[in-house]
Amino acid sequence: MLHDINLLPWREEKRQQYKQRFYVMVVAGMVLAFLLQWAGSAYLDYLKNEQRQRNQQLQTYLSELDKQLLNMKEIEAKHRSILTRLRLVESLQNERNKTTDFMNLMPALVPEGVYIDKIKMSGREVEMAGMSDSTARLATMLDNFENSKWLTEVEMHSIISGKVLFGKKFQSFKLSFRFDGSATAPLTTEQITSAQVLTQGGSH
Repeated sequence: MLHDINLLPWREEKRQQYKQRFYVMVVAGMVLAFLLQWAGSAYLDYLKNEQRQRNQQLQTYLSELDKQLLNMKEIEAKHRSILTRLRLVESLQNERNKTTDFMNLMPALVPEGVYIDKIKMSGREVEMAGMSDSTARLATMLDNFENSKWLTEVEMHSIISGKVLFGKKFQSFKLSFRFDGSATAPLTTEQITSAQVLTQGGSH
């Protein structure tokens, strides 16, 4: 009776070792793949959290910028309001000074013998009416007005002779012009006296 005898048992052992090593490598590969997948997922989650924090910081920063922009708009609106008020105050100041400057200028331009009865100012436009004891004095006044650097658009509208006042003949006149300047030159004694005459004449 013949029996099969394996004279090389180490081959079988070697084969078993290969199988075990193969299974170990498969399991190790699976474990490594799982670990890599888990690590990749964790890293992606980390990146997402970082990006989310950055987005939150950006959103907070943008909110602060919006608040600052709103405050700047409010400050700008207040600034415009203040500028508007300053312009209004400046305009009122200029209008107030305009009459004073005009009255300071007139004595230097209106010669003796010419009396002003009425002055009407509408902005910078001025209408003036009065009397003169001679045509020569009216011509002198008109020449003074036309040569003044403060007055423009001077126009004589009418000259009427024959008006009698206090037993003396006068010529009444009407003229208009535009007052564009600011007279700042100091008045002489003669100009102050003429200004008093102008004031007295306008009160009639």
